[in-house]
Amino acid sequence: MDKKLNTILFINTGGGIGDALSCLPTLNYINKNFLPEKFYYYSTDLNNFWFEDKLSEFKPSNLITIKNFPEHFGFRDFHKKNAKDLIGNFDFNQFDLIIDNQTRLKNTLIYKKIAHKNYITPCLNFLMSKPLRITKKNKLFASRIIDYLNKVMNINDLPDYKIMIPENFLREAKKLMLDDKKYIGFSITAGHQTRKKEIKIEEIIKVANYFSKEYVPTFYIEDKFTDLKKLIKENVTNSYFPEEKVLNIYKKPMFVTALGSLAKFNITIDNGVSHMLSFSDSKNFIFYNNSSKKFMPLNNNSFIFDCSLNKTSIDKISSEEILNFISKNS
Repeated sequence: MDKKLNTILFINTGGGIGDALSCLPTLNYINKNFLPEKFYYYSTDLNNFWFEDKLSEFKPSNLITIKNFPEHFGFRDFHKKNAKDLIGNFDFNQFDLIIDNQTRLKNTLIYKKIAHKNYITPCLNFLMSKPLRITKKNKLFASRIIDYLNKVMNINDLPDYKIMIPENFLREAKKLMLDDKKYIGFSITAGHQTRKKEIKIEEIIKVANYFSKEYVPTFYIEDKFTDLKKLIKENVTNSYFPEEKVLNIYKKPMFVTALGSLAKFNITIDNGVSHMLSFSDSKNFIFYNNSSKKFMPLNNNSFIFDCSLNKTSIDKISSEEILNFISKNS
């Protein structure tokens, strides 16, 4: 496979902000090693073009979001009929490389019909990839494509979490997190309430009050959680909600990254904010109920507590366990 690939298509079937952000280190790696002129990105999250809106500040300069593929492309049997024709949407005859970042065989059989020179997918442990390297799929989402590309290119590179926080976002964050105070960040709400991801609020309150003796407990919580914010304000000494004080134009994921970079460290559960914080330079203590080996960030400043590996569940974890874990890794 050539080291210079002009046109690359990256297919990400995950839909949420967290899914898009978790792909970014791989996108950065590809840009660094292959220098594509045009880097196309397709996600199946209908009309949520994250890198054109809420994640625009994270967007690589050469990234082009595909908006004209069929609805839920790859998930319908009839997509087999028109997949070959999709290359007509572009001003070239084939992609130099398609990266199909999912494992469903039906989807892969459809995506492979798009004209291409090289094709890489973790489906069936990469056996449907070209060029082919015999290997097992890494369980860790952040490294499985990178591991394969490292084998193909005979290099040993890592996911790239380096980003530039725009100066205007950093300036606004510094207005709210002052140099003469020290801050600890908290992200404690799950995007999907049906999933067991949250630590009991009583234990969070104990942890926040423990640190409030020296730090300002700073919470990254959306405005819609009015009752939760009220409870925290009533029970946590010196609690702080900086996003309440910023203009709406800055209420974006990059602002959370900017805030997180100014905190001494951040405590978070497995949610979209944890991915935002992974691009900050501060330490992040992330508490997973399970599946940490699949979704955890692969960088030096993330410290992972997997409840399943510690024979507990996240709704049973105590403030003492949280504090001990932070102490051991500080």
